[in-house]
Amino acid sequence: MSETMVSDAAQILSAIRIVLVGPQVPGNIGAAARAMKTMGLSHLVLVHPEASPDAPEARWMAHGAGDILDTVMVTETLEEALSGVVYAVGTANRVRGAWLNPVYPVDTAATEIVRAAQRGPTAILFGREDRGLLNDELELCQMVARIPAATIYPSLNLAQAVMVCVYEVFRAAQGPPPTLRLRLAEIEDVERVCRRLNDTLMRIGFKPRPEPETFLRSLRRVFRRAFRTEQRDVAALHKICDQIDGYVERTIMKEES
Repeated sequence: MSETMVSDAAQILSAIRIVLVGPQVPGNIGAAARAMKTMGLSHLVLVHPEASPDAPEARWMAHGAGDILDTVMVTETLEEALSGVVYAVGTANRVRGAWLNPVYPVDTAATEIVRAAQRGPTAILFGREDRGLLNDELELCQMVARIPAATIYPSLNLAQAVMVCVYEVFRAAQGPPPTLRLRLAEIEDVERVCRRLNDTLMRIGFKPRPEPETFLRSLRRVFRRAFRTEQRDVAALHKICDQIDGYVERTIMKEES
């Protein structure tokens, strides 16, 4: 990918490679591939793996993502895996010893990953199941991401960690959520429908306690808590009142005839 900026989510995701360093369990390789495919990523790299991506367990856990295992890149060193990469993010549950690079929650890191992927190949590194990434491996990264979790047991399985990270990256690549275009009702319209509801209920014999004004305040509170009352909401309530008022008028006419 060139240095020019790209904005299409699929292009962004295609620039991101998932790097598993020394994976030990075939099932985790397969499950990681499945997580990647679910979130639109396709470049998987294994660094000096102890488990094979061709193992039956890996294939079974991939479940529909066999094409990612078919094209997996296997390297002996992390340096080879990061060849051509412009930005690398390591993952760690905890960072041991002195650490100079910033450590961010994974959702924050995902934003930086997407930003970097718009300029060139970007990598997310995951460590071994039993001891994670070593400090010298983390030192090759510009950033370290961690997944916030309950302090009593903050450790995720490798494939679970991949799933969380690629999900956050996928979300970030989609850009901000679309703004809701609501036609909000004006305060005076809400006040008008509150009073009409109150009057209509009075017409059918409703007697609020201790006094009518208290009930009217309760109606106003309902709309305040709704926060975003739309014009169509007000119109619907007026239609309800129209039906009730019409029924009352017809009943009165029958009684008088």
